[in-house]
Amino acid sequence: MKKNNKGFTLVELIVVLVILAILAAILVPALLGYIDRAREKQYVLNAKSALTAAQAQLSSIYAKAQPSLTAADKEIISKTADVPGNTFTIYTKVAPSANSTSNHDCYTVYGAVYSENGVELWFSKDSKEWIDSKTSAVSIAGTSDKIW
Repeated sequence: MKKNNKGFTLVELIVVLVILAILAAILVPALLGYIDRAREKQYVLNAKSALTAAQAQLSSIYAKAQPSLTAADKEIISKTADVPGNTFTIYTKVAPSANSTSNHDCYTVYGAVYSENGVELWFSKDSKEWIDSKTSAVSIAGTSDKIW
């Protein structure tokens, strides 16, 4: 009589499953690392966008000789940068006031703090880069006034 073996044995199936489990154990952490790094880069891009929008709005206010910032200005920055308004703080050397319309330092961003999903990024005009506050000591040198 001729045997008709058309299937896999249990041992063969278990070996294949073990190989797949080993591959998954190696690849899943690597893929999660890529996702985390991509998310961190997205936070930095959002922060840069907010900073650029803030500086553009401050320049516009300076050009109009507007003596102070309004809630509408922050809303414009939030819409331009496409980030929630409560996620960033802008620092200048001196806070704008009625008598500071000719002082350029009042309308220049010297520092910023951006936070999103528990990640806090700091920017200093001196360092010209965004730094994660959890990984390094951060100071915004030369700033004195938080304007948002």
